[in-house]
Amino acid sequence: MSEMRAAIAAEWTKLWTTRTVWWALVAALVLMAAGAGQYAIYADNGDVDPALLRDGVVPPGTVAVLALAFAQLAFLALAMLVMTGEYSTGTMRATLTWIPARGRLLLAKSVVVAAVTFVAGTVAGLVGASISVALIGGRVSAGPVLGIGVYLALLGVFAVGLGAVLRGPVVTLVVLLMLVVVLPPLLQLPEIGVLTAIADGLPGVAGNHFLLGDSDPYAPGLGLLIVTGWAVAAFLAGRGELRRRDA
Repeated sequence: MSEMRAAIAAEWTKLWTTRTVWWALVAALVLMAAGAGQYAIYADNGDVDPALLRDGVVPPGTVAVLALAFAQLAFLALAMLVMTGEYSTGTMRATLTWIPARGRLLLAKSVVVAAVTFVAGTVAGLVGASISVALIGGRVSAGPVLGIGVYLALLGVFAVGLGAVLRGPVVTLVVLLMLVVVLPPLLQLPEIGVLTAIADGLPGVAGNHFLLGDSDPYAPGLGLLIVTGWAVAAFLAGRGELRRRDA
């Protein structure tokens, strides 16, 4: 247990001494604020899906969830760089010298990323909801804001695990964007049920079901389980690759 605490402490220190992390967090907040402002204006003009309305208005938490489509890009970049940055800079050899147990190393990175993205994601959700309140009124609800933090923490673990498998920052970011952002709208074709079903199983779509409380085609809780499954699968795959391949 003491070795695990030491590994987490080392990864925590390493994370906050990287300038890229600070830039990613600032970018996430800026993107959330801009996206929330944009969607709040859309909601005020009635240019949103009627299914998002609650008592005739779009709740501030829902506006923040919609804005997350922009902000999550910065969180994905932050999370995957925690892993792939070590390979691109050549520091992974030194890291493995300090923490030779590769499963413990990946777990430490995942814990640190999950903690940071949960807190920062919750703050970003609060910022987005507050901007919506300022523009169109309403009240901030804790549920959607905390849900954003949970979703981003799981997405962070997913990005770390995928980074351990692919190692390169560019290819990792491309695959993340494909799975979370690009593929879902391409596959969601009402006339082709198989492709739509595949899209519903991707982490970004499942996360939206969870955050928006959407019960079609499955319950919000199942959406959370699907995102968790992606995170666990990526972690296990990353641990296997770390153990199998040299740094």
